[in-house]
Amino acid sequence: MVEVLVADPAFPMGQVLNIVWAIYRNLPFIRAVVALNSLERALLVLMHKQPSMVVASLLQCSPTCTCVAMRMWKVTLSKPQVAEKVLQELLSRLMNQSPCKTSTSTGDNPRVLSLAAARTVSEILLQRICLREVEAIFPQLFLALLFQVSFTTELTVQEVHIFWREHQEDLLGPIRSVVQSMRVLLCSMGFESQALAIEAQGGWDALLSSQTHLMGVRIVAREMMKTPRPLLSTIFCHLAELLSVEEPTWGMIAMVFLVEMLGCTSLSEELDRALEIFPMYLQSQCLGMPSLVLRGLLRLSERPDTARKTLVLLPYVMEQLQGADSDASAIALSLLSNLLRLLEGKTLSLTALALAEKLQPLFSDESSTVRELSIRLFRNTMGVVVDAKKKKMKEVVWGSLLPLLFHLHDEDKNVAKASQETLSSAGQFLKWRQLAQLGETVQAWRISECLLARNRSRAKEYLRQSQSYLRSPQEPLRREAVRFIVLQDAGRDTSLLVSSLATQALLILSLRKAESRFNVQRLSFRLLRAWTRWHSAPSEDSAQAERKQQPQP
Repeated sequence: MVEVLVADPAFPMGQVLNIVWAIYRNLPFIRAVVALNSLERALLVLMHKQPSMVVASLLQCSPTCTCVAMRMWKVTLSKPQVAEKVLQELLSRLMNQSPCKTSTSTGDNPRVLSLAAARTVSEILLQRICLREVEAIFPQLFLALLFQVSFTTELTVQEVHIFWREHQEDLLGPIRSVVQSMRVLLCSMGFESQALAIEAQGGWDALLSSQTHLMGVRIVAREMMKTPRPLLSTIFCHLAELLSVEEPTWGMIAMVFLVEMLGCTSLSEELDRALEIFPMYLQSQCLGMPSLVLRGLLRLSERPDTARKTLVLLPYVMEQLQGADSDASAIALSLLSNLLRLLEGKTLSLTALALAEKLQPLFSDESSTVRELSIRLFRNTMGVVVDAKKKKMKEVVWGSLLPLLFHLHDEDKNVAKASQETLSSAGQFLKWRQLAQLGETVQAWRISECLLARNRSRAKEYLRQSQSYLRSPQEPLRREAVRFIVLQDAGRDTSLLVSSLATQALLILSLRKAESRFNVQRLSFRLLRAWTRWHSAPSEDSAQAERKQQPQP
């Protein structure tokens, strides 16, 4: 009956699942050789006509690849041409890692079928059949299994139950089953040393946990970099091809693997593929993706053969300074320092000016690394701006003096040191010798007085900058902001009493937003005591009148 069905040109292909199920259920009970041969021919014809339907149907019949299912797989893999189709279909199923579905049907859940394909591949490799066909697609199959491990860590309890309901006594869970498939594949293809090295570094165990999974991916990538160059090149190019279309399901895993490979010295022209896809991922909303890409670019900027090629991504890197991710900002700053050294002439001057304008907001970043790197990079930009752009750069430098002054008191000593050096360099750039000298000797109070005396027209800007530092999480910076506001306000009126009253009002209003009520009250009491001392002290005019009334000796 099966022979008649498959021989009929008008065979209803929608019944493939029913036929495969019928063969799967009856095969254990059939002993006659003629009948078995008939079923084998039927499977081969079906696989030749509808490989996708047959593979999907067989995975649904037995997701855990029972011995009956393995008999059927062996039949389909016995012919080289059919075996190629079967392996390509299994590879396609492995890569079809769709978002979570709530369906309880195996056939309606591509995630479960994908996991079933991984188990089937492992069983096929253990049987050591069609190894030549497996070798032809080894890079693609290896990466697909690696992505499968990541996806399996996200399986729901319901999906695990669907997959494991046939063989719950199996010692290998879903994740370990896929990891085992990777190990078997490596050993089958002659890479036992890589498999053992990964195990020695804890790579296989790291892959099993979602918390350590990325670390495991990096270990696997580093060991695969020790394979022959042709294979390494194929893996890298396949990764770049997969990443050319953003795929959130396995995009992070593929990018981690690719970035790790950027340090491989045997790769050269292949690295251009990475530069083509990086712009898309620098703008990704995936958590951690921009930081990962920036790390990759930082590696390329440190390689003599690829450093200048990274300059094409300079605008994308500068955009990363405006994000809220301190980790990405820190990497971007290190990368920009490298890129700045590669520029020349007008391009260097224009880029340095544009960069300097973006750096000042980072002086007060919550990360001390970002603060230090941004201040040091700002110092570097001053020395390379020339010609007509120098006038504009002076305005930018003037606007950064007060924040740099405050960060002389930064709790992080490296940030304070960077601020001191940059202030001194700013004095030299502005041809203001006094500022350069005071910066070298770290006379913060004198610098404050010089700023106010040198440029009163910037008073409002100074007030705005000082008030923003009243909200700083660092107490020394808040204290210095208060001192500067007091110093600035005290010089507005010739009367000490009027000036002190104005200072009290300004500080209490400003600090009410930034400090707790206790600190506001404490500051108020201090100001009140100061006001009382000033009020009780004789004024300069009355003191002079009193001296005139005293008899001369």
